[in-house]
Amino acid sequence: MKEAEKVALLQKSVRLHTLICSATLLVAVLLLRFTAQNTEFNARRWLMFSALVVAAEFWYLRRVLRQNHHPNSDRLYPDLGAANLLTIYRGLAYAWMAGFLLLPRPGGPMDWLPAILYVAASITDAIDGYVARKTDRVSKLGETLDMESDGLGVLVACMLAVQYGQLPLVFLLVGFARPLFVGGMLLRTRMGLPNYPMTESNQRRIIAGLLMIFLSTVLWPIFRPPETYVVGAVFGGAVTLSFVRDWLVNIGWISPGHLTYRIWRARLKQWSLLWLPVGLRILAAALTSLLVVRLLSGSSDMPAVANLLIALVGALGGAAVLLGVATRSAAGLVSLASYLGYALAGQAALGLALLFISSLLIVLGSGQFTLWIPEERWLRIGAIVDD
Repeated sequence: MKEAEKVALLQKSVRLHTLICSATLLVAVLLLRFTAQNTEFNARRWLMFSALVVAAEFWYLRRVLRQNHHPNSDRLYPDLGAANLLTIYRGLAYAWMAGFLLLPRPGGPMDWLPAILYVAASITDAIDGYVARKTDRVSKLGETLDMESDGLGVLVACMLAVQYGQLPLVFLLVGFARPLFVGGMLLRTRMGLPNYPMTESNQRRIIAGLLMIFLSTVLWPIFRPPETYVVGAVFGGAVTLSFVRDWLVNIGWISPGHLTYRIWRARLKQWSLLWLPVGLRILAAALTSLLVVRLLSGSSDMPAVANLLIALVGALGGAAVLLGVATRSAAGLVSLASYLGYALAGQAALGLALLFISSLLIVLGSGQFTLWIPEERWLRIGAIVDD
């Protein structure tokens, strides 16, 4: 098949999916109009914002359509492929989310829709690369769309979380980190300044994935400050440090190949990723034990059964964290117990401290002296080991 025929087929496919995505917006606006309980929520304004994002996404897709080929070949694929379609419809989920910007919460069950959309989009983000490899359809287009879609999703999720009061205004810097980074590179190019290449990093990918998990959680209406602020400080701080380091490499202030940098970087990684988590695990287990004792002593006004359930979750998570068994997942259990202890059982200071420590463990990992860390395998899927 000639290249021109392939381009024509691809353009026809793009038009079809543009129509499908546009049709879903019409269905959604009717759903919101008749189910939203907040009289101040404007469904037509939601449609306008969402439609603008969909239009921008498909405009960009048409611009990069000729990248629909293998990274090591210039031969176009005649169709978009399943993996690219997953990414395209992930972008549709982000467009739906963008419709809620600058609008009050719709009220009722629709308050949960942004969080549900982001969770669904995050799941497709986790599997589209796998689908591309299994179907032998890895493409430059897929890499481009995946990167841009991730940036859009994080930006919209951060803006919604700030708008709903779940995160502080400063967290917008996390959402705008990638646009600012790319804009800075373009500005340096126009000024005739070089942009130095960055090394591949599995830690960068892990932090990005954990940020998406955090944003998937913080958008749920059941969570409120100050718990979300405490956890957001950990994840936002990790993302900020990652971008600052990359920017210093980009402008040439840090040379990844320089011996001094490599020595200090190795020392920092050894301290922060191997030994600091050990201390955090011990501290988390000790504080979790204290939380369990307080719950079982009946110091809260909650029913005894509720105290017992929270104590069991905390004890299971605390023991697993101490032993280094599925530490990131176990830290999630500790986070759940500490949140419930804070929100329901009146353990304010202890609950917030545990939330902070368990969030650090989720970001840093297990460190030394671990028994079983299965999460590391899927967190590092597709990542290139950073030497």
